[in-house]
Amino acid sequence: MDRLAFSASGTGAGLVTNGVSYFLLIYYSQVIGLEPALAGSALLLALAFDAVSDPLVGRWSDRLRSRLGRRHPFLYASVVPAALCYYCLWTPPDLSQPATFLWLAGFTIGLRLAMTMHTVPFNALLPEIAPDYDERTGLMNYSYAAGWLFGTAMAVAMYLWWLADSPEYPDGTGILSRVGYEQAGLVTAIGVLACLTAAALATRRHIPKLTTPSPGALSIAQALGETIATLRDRSLVAIVASTAFTAAASGTATAMWAYMQPWFWGFASHQTSTILAAQLVSPLIAFAVLPPLSRGRDKKGVLIRVSILSMLAGSGPVILALLGAFPPVGHAALFPLMTVIGVFQITLIVMGSAISASMVADVVDARAVSTGRREEGLVTSVLSFTGKVATGMGVWIGGLLLSAIDLPTEPDTSTIDQATIDRLGWLYGPVLAALYLTAVYALRYYRLSRLRHEENLAALAANGGT
Repeated sequence: MDRLAFSASGTGAGLVTNGVSYFLLIYYSQVIGLEPALAGSALLLALAFDAVSDPLVGRWSDRLRSRLGRRHPFLYASVVPAALCYYCLWTPPDLSQPATFLWLAGFTIGLRLAMTMHTVPFNALLPEIAPDYDERTGLMNYSYAAGWLFGTAMAVAMYLWWLADSPEYPDGTGILSRVGYEQAGLVTAIGVLACLTAAALATRRHIPKLTTPSPGALSIAQALGETIATLRDRSLVAIVASTAFTAAASGTATAMWAYMQPWFWGFASHQTSTILAAQLVSPLIAFAVLPPLSRGRDKKGVLIRVSILSMLAGSGPVILALLGAFPPVGHAALFPLMTVIGVFQITLIVMGSAISASMVADVVDARAVSTGRREEGLVTSVLSFTGKVATGMGVWIGGLLLSAIDLPTEPDTSTIDQATIDRLGWLYGPVLAALYLTAVYALRYYRLSRLRHEENLAALAANGGT
């Protein structure tokens, strides 16, 4: 049941992330007509709200006492708002630029808050459900693999069905079909509703065994002091910083996907959908490869290698193409080569995400040893916030890149010349590489090894679990 629960939770988050990362920017900037930098700013504003809501929800779920435990009241309360806000994002009425900005910002904030109420308390269950060093990596592997698998499947369906070329939208311009986005938004919202419900129900049986917080309320000064002390933990800061830069790189890449495929690489809609369809095997590869790859090894070393390979797969082809050292647009080898690289890149992203989440769970146990407090909600809220950087900062960066190269907002893509496309590549490739390199550098400050984790578990057992 735990594997089912984490798979359902990951799928719900993956469906939301897929829509926001791949399609929201292009939908509002090219279809709705909102200026790209303004659209990106709306999403950045929602990210700022996350900076406050995530730790508040995390801290609240650490301290809540109820007959449903401290996590499940949030899990149940998140279901309907998440689905409703997601649907409204794709059905904006015809409004002015400022009003459209407010619509986008408002429902994105609502969606992020609802997903925070699910993701933070749900992932906070991990350290108690799976104390083993490798078992928790396995459960997060289920979560992220399922999220990428079904999120990618939805993207394939978008290109094959809702955004497919038609007489009205020929030659790769199906991505401009407003009706397609609206229909997909409804289907996805229903999927999110089902997944979040399943995740909550499948973990309900753990409620009697989970830690109950001590009675009594802390003063604001005490709560703030404990929170600041936790957020200053060196290993937590290191893994969060690394995850933040990795998420920003991934978010930028996914936000620019709908632009790079038809205009930089010259792929038609059916080729783009084929690439996405091939990536359906990526989560399955990650699911099979990660356990033997990480078994017996420290997570830090594995994550560093995965991050470096992600950088090469993400920015390498773009930079090589601009230097003339890659098959040009229209070359017979370009499409199969990019298909293989895409599968490899998504496999690395899935593995890196699972490892990072597992490392954060290790920090929870280390903090419990040093402070005597179980702070799963607070600690995992930091990872939740960091993960949203992929859909907030990444889309914002994408909006800035589009504004910097003066990409036309009109549906007529023939107005985009080669010089503009080249400028996009020269901004995209180096920015992506810099983000990944910074993520790798941050990991040097992470201090929790496999041996140290075993020592922490022994100390917790000696102290009765706290």
